[in-house]
Parts: sequence; C-alpha cells; structure tokens
Amino acid sequence: MNNLILMTGATGFLGGANAVEAIHRGLGKELLLLARAESSVAAHARVIKNLQLLGASPADIAQISVDQILCADLSELDNIAGDPRLDQVSVVIHSAALATFSNHPSLEKINVDGTLALGKLMHRRPALKRFMYIGTAMACGEGAGVNAVVAERLELPLGDEHLVPYTRSKALGEKRLREVYPELPLIMVRPSIIVGHTTLGCAPSQSIFWVFMVWQLLGALTTSLDEKVDVVPVDWCAQAIIELAQKETLSHEVFHISAGVGASVPFREIDLALAAARDIEPIGATYRQITPDAIATLLPRMRECVPECNDRLLLRALKLYGAFAGLNYVFSNDNLLAEGIQPPPRFTDYIPLCVESARHIPIAEQMKWDFK
Repeated sequence: MNNLILMTGATGFLGGANAVEAIHRGLGKELLLLARAESSVAAHARVIKNLQLLGASPADIAQISVDQILCADLSELDNIAGDPRLDQVSVVIHSAALATFSNHPSLEKINVDGTLALGKLMHRRPALKRFMYIGTAMACGEGAGVNAVVAERLELPLGDEHLVPYTRSKALGEKRLREVYPELPLIMVRPSIIVGHTTLGCAPSQSIFWVFMVWQLLGALTTSLDEKVDVVPVDWCAQAIIELAQKETLSHEVFHISAGVGASVPFREIDLALAAARDIEPIGATYRQITPDAIATLLPRMRECVPECNDRLLLRALKLYGAFAGLNYVFSNDNLLAEGIQPPPRFTDYIPLCVESARHIPIAEQMKWDFK
C-alpha cells in the first residue's frame, strides 16, 4: 500500500468531514487515521460513530477497517514512530485540535506541543510530499484587515492581538512547526468561520450557529446589518481541503478556506433567512448596534429569551463573539480560487436546514460545542 493519507482529528467536526469527503472521492482505502483510545478497536469505533454523524453511509463505513487506525494520542507519538505505514504516507492532513473559546489549560499542550510531536513523527519520511496544517483564519488577530479584507499571508501575530487563547495557540502551532521542522513540506490551511453542513444542517455540530440565533433573539449586536460575515459549511471546507491534498503541485503555501468577498453574507440577509426559517418577523426595523462593553446591558433580555442558560457564561460568550463580529472580517480566498476550487455556497443558502436541525436543541446544549 503506497501514497497513504494520514489524517488527525477524524473524531472531530472538520476532521471527520475530511475523512468522509476522502471516502467519497475513492480514497477510503488510502486513509490512515490517528485516533486516541484504549485500543485500535475502540479508536475505530469512535471514528466510525463520528463519520456516521457526518453523513457516511454503510458502504462508506465499510471502507475503513481497524487496520487503518493509528491508535495514539498526540502527546505520545513516540510509541508509534516505528510503524512502517508512516513511511508510505505522502500527505498529512492535521486537523486535530482543542477548539474552544474557554481558557482551557490544555490548549497549548494539544494545539502546539501536539502539532510539534506530529512534525517530529513525520519529518524526513521518504514518501512525504505535503503536510497540511489546518489552522484558523481568525488567527490573524485584530487589525489584520485592509478595508475589512484579510489577505492570505504567512506570518501571524502572537501578541495581544488575539481575542481568545485558541486563535493564538493555532498561530503559535504554525510558527513553531515552521521553525523546528523547516524541511517539512508545509501548507497552511486556514478555514474561516465554520457553521453547519449543506445537507445535514447543524445535526453534526451546533458550533457557533447558536450565536446567530441568540443575536436575533436579542435584536442587538456589535456590527451593522450591512456588514458581512465570512461563514462556510464544513462539507465545502472538506471538499476544498481534499482537493488541495490531491493536487500534484500548489502555487501557494497559505490558503484561506473562506467565503471571501464573493460569498460572505451581510447580517441583514442572515436576519431575513433566519426569520423566514423560524416563521417570525425579521429584527431589521428594531435592531440596535452596540459596543462590546454595552453587551452587559442585554442581561435582562438574555434571561427572558434564553432562560435555561448560565447568565455569566452567556454574557462572556456574547462579549467574545461580539468582539469577533465587530472586526467585520472577510478573508480573501484568492489563492484557493486560483487553484480551481469551486466557491462556497452562501450561509443563507443552507440556514433553513440549520434552523430545522437545531430546532429542538436548547441553546445551553448548543453552547457546549464552543465552551469545552
């Protein structure tokens, strides 16, 4: 077996979608999936459960055997360094990360130290042609936009520009990987705001979608309705990533997997699409643009609209997301489109599916996706 594709994160949202997309492209038997568990059988079960959640059919699942599992934790990769299959890996797609907006004590251990451990495991492997580090476009930090458009540039800030520790950890993971293993054939892949799935809605993950719901319930946010937000669905992200992985050559080393100027959507259109899907009136006529500091004044309204939520956590969450929304970023995807990747659908195209799939899930439950 040659030209294997080593994937991390197949038990997560984007990593799982990457695996499903690879299977759909006939690459199932070429996958080598790193997953942690007490045994390869248990790791395989974790992977399969997640792939099913992301739309994998029984025929898709049948393509992934226990023999395709590398059972290990990112912190203990030395234990598998002698596995002969690693010398047959031509592409690494590293999606595994702790994606949380809480100040989790393990953020750098997983997102930085784990990334370096994977770099150590794979550098100088004879078949390796491409190591794709899946970061985040939001790792650009504050002040990165020129007329609100963020360019696909290599260097990322590591100072106070970051609104949350997560984005800094992803920027640091990139930088350290380049510094410590300069011979790795690195490609930096940075998705923008991933929300939902174009056919499954928010059934696989309600991450971030709940923010738009709460925004409409409260009728206030830190941006104007005419500003745009760069949102993409997870299945389109996976399509773009696997296409990049399969190309013989790439013209750039940094790619935003983003809606870009062409497919980013104004908040006004999101309001209209959400309202239509929920069968309510849009908030446009009564909407208030406020500063991040003024979000605390919404607390009485929060208690009324989202009574099941922890006041303090919801307030903190809205301050964070309000700060992100206030950046009004659109992430340039010129490098991606130049490779012939099809542009993404607009968020409003699949909002009805997101609403329907999350209709009976309390906001407090949905928030758990982002505050681990």
